[in-house]
Amino acid sequence: MDTAAHRLSRVDACIDWLRTRIDARVFRAGARVPSVRELARTLGVSPFTAADAYERMAAAGLIEARRGSGYYVRDVAPAAVRVAAPSSHVDLKWLMQQMLDSGRAARGPGLGVLPPAWLDGDALGATLRAIGREGAGRLLEGGTAQGYAPLRDVLARRLGTFGIAAHADQIVLTTGITHAIHLALQTLVAPGDTVLVLDPSWFGALGMLALRGARVIGVPYTPDGPDVAALEAIAQESRPRLLLVNSVVQNPTGLALDAQTVARIVDIAHKYDFYVLEDDVYADLCDPALPRLAAHDGLRRTIYAGGYSKTLAANLRVGYLACGEALAQAIADTKVLTGYTTPEVNERALHKLLANGRYGRHVTALRERLDTHRRRALKLIEREGFAIYGRPRHGLFAWVDMACDTNELALAGRDLGVLVAPGSLFSPAQRTSRYMRYNVTTTADSALRDLFDAARRLARV
Repeated sequence: MDTAAHRLSRVDACIDWLRTRIDARVFRAGARVPSVRELARTLGVSPFTAADAYERMAAAGLIEARRGSGYYVRDVAPAAVRVAAPSSHVDLKWLMQQMLDSGRAARGPGLGVLPPAWLDGDALGATLRAIGREGAGRLLEGGTAQGYAPLRDVLARRLGTFGIAAHADQIVLTTGITHAIHLALQTLVAPGDTVLVLDPSWFGALGMLALRGARVIGVPYTPDGPDVAALEAIAQESRPRLLLVNSVVQNPTGLALDAQTVARIVDIAHKYDFYVLEDDVYADLCDPALPRLAAHDGLRRTIYAGGYSKTLAANLRVGYLACGEALAQAIADTKVLTGYTTPEVNERALHKLLANGRYGRHVTALRERLDTHRRRALKLIEREGFAIYGRPRHGLFAWVDMACDTNELALAGRDLGVLVAPGSLFSPAQRTSRYMRYNVTTTADSALRDLFDAARRLARV
């Protein structure tokens, strides 16, 4: 495997391993680093190799030896010995950069999408060619504030399959789910407002809330769903403006809410006068009969967000929000003021794809394929000795206890060419975590086995 760690000599690989952890402040100034024997066991090298690496690092001024005690990170490392290295600070920017830099070659349990080979590229290509044959027409003009009207009509009908009653004027088209959530936050949340999220929760929403200057409070998420007693207590005390939630395929746990929990959340939202933003971007990867907050509430206090990049193509950036008509108009105003209109060519393409029966057959096949891979993945994880949070029955995620600091595991995964999404990124408080989000479509290959082995070594250390 042609990774950076394999290209280095064994001594240099040891130095690089420790250097990245010093840069990431896993080992802070004054901290004791692993003993020579511990380092040798962790990296699978001889004690002589580990000792040589430590001696070279001490000579360079990065660490210092203390007689009878071991090696410690120096308080100040001379600038002259700093060597350029890949970013080792594990945060949202780190994860997104790893995903985007790898492009189509990205692999590993940390990915948040289906494999490209699972998607219907032929249908998308044929649709774009059909639009081209229709002539430029409206494609040379600007779009509309709420988006392409025929697509909004189709989406209103599709929402009915989830039990959500909506008409086209209640729908605003967006450039994907991230844009949808961003517009809702811009419209409803002022800096300093309290927003509740599930803990753990999707890191993208946490990043947007931080940029918005919101006061974020986490609601514990149990294997049975959100702790609704804690939700009510927090809502009573903090008087939030908004709650962000997934009702199905909760990101990162993969779990879904039952009807009783859905009803309790809606009741609490009405009682304490806050909105609920329901992110349902993975809707078509699940049973449409699963309960939704927007269906129970009738879009009075709920804002429903959906999209198609997960099931059609990552580059087909079309999402949408459905809510009360007055709020939809306010969100459309925000959309125009902050980014004008959304690209109608994408909306017209999605309209064509949804209007024929091929998309329905496509998502049915995706669900069946996911069910098979999920069963295999959960068995593999448990056979390797790791615990799964709850037992997800839908979608593409599982929340796995790796018995080690998964920030450390993410760095080890990078050296193996495998992407890991560590639990700290899903924590509103960015707490160190033993969990990682696991994409059940991950191929069980030698690199994944190496990652499991790395987790076991880290757990022992």
